[in-house]
Amino acid sequence: MVGPERLEQQLDAQPLEEQPLELILARNLISIISIAALLVDADGRIVFFNEAAAEIIGAPFEEIGVLEQDQWSARYGPFGTDGKPLPPDELPVATAVRESRPAYGHFFVRAESGMLEIETGALPLSGPAGYHGAIIVFWPLPPALGD
Repeated sequence: MVGPERLEQQLDAQPLEEQPLELILARNLISIISIAALLVDADGRIVFFNEAAAEIIGAPFEEIGVLEQDQWSARYGPFGTDGKPLPPDELPVATAVRESRPAYGHFFVRAESGMLEIETGALPLSGPAGYHGAIIVFWPLPPALGD
């Protein structure tokens, strides 16, 4: 498990004590759950992902670090059934950010093992000072019969 001090070094240059409390608590939460999870800040950057997500994509957060949404999409997706990248505005995280409500999605990502069909949910993070990001959880679907 990655502690808060280590996370501070791995995230952007903003000191941990200046990060919104919701982001600090969310990092701590997703670092201890067994389902793959990403943490997105208010600017849409992937600021942390847990070990379960690292197992799917093939590299730990410590190796990859903070990524802008377009950098993440270029590397890992998501992609539609036709293999083309999905528009960022149509992703569950966009709904969570824009409408401050949970959203669900079903698509493909580029995993270490190749293209992987997943389901995902995005949960908005908000607090007394306003919106501060989202938690995205995802899980692989079993291969379809005949694959």
